[in-house]
Amino acid sequence: MKQTLKRIGKIIGIYIGIYIICSGIFVALFHTSLLANLHVLMYRGIVYLVLAGVVAAVCMGICTKRWKNLFDIKDVILMFFGFCSVNMVLFTLIPVTVERSVSVFTLSYMQENPGVYTVSDMEDIFHETYVCEFQAFDKRFEEQIVSGNVEEKDGGYVLTKRGEFTVKFFRAVSSLFHTDERLIYPNENRG
Repeated sequence: MKQTLKRIGKIIGIYIGIYIICSGIFVALFHTSLLANLHVLMYRGIVYLVLAGVVAAVCMGICTKRWKNLFDIKDVILMFFGFCSVNMVLFTLIPVTVERSVSVFTLSYMQENPGVYTVSDMEDIFHETYVCEFQAFDKRFEEQIVSGNVEEKDGGYVLTKRGEFTVKFFRAVSSLFHTDERLIYPNENRG
């Protein structure tokens, strides 16, 4: 029994060690110039995640060679997919949300500029600073061009087939999770 617990502890320790090291690599990649010209954080993060996941799989492959009695090829595959899955959830939940969040901007602004604000004050600040000065809409619209959801046509932009699919997908997700439908059916929900 003691031997079995020791073996389980070693397996768990190696998994955790590889996960921590490769998560550090994943975060470090954001501080390099690699893919710096890819301005969509989500896409850059996915590439970095796959790269770090490959490193995690290689590390597990090395462990498989060293400790044949503890690991095999399924552990290499499990490490890659487990690493990528957990970090994708954390990446989209935290950094991507921070980059896009109205709430994060609002709270950060209030922290940097202590005072009493009305809702109207914050709406004005949000529009003037976040939307206009920081060009938040321009950035999000550029992401849609890069994603292939809209394309230039006749001096303007139109929704592509991919964009139509994306809207249908978001509407299905909204229906499944009962989210605020005003954002996915804006014409139906205007006062």
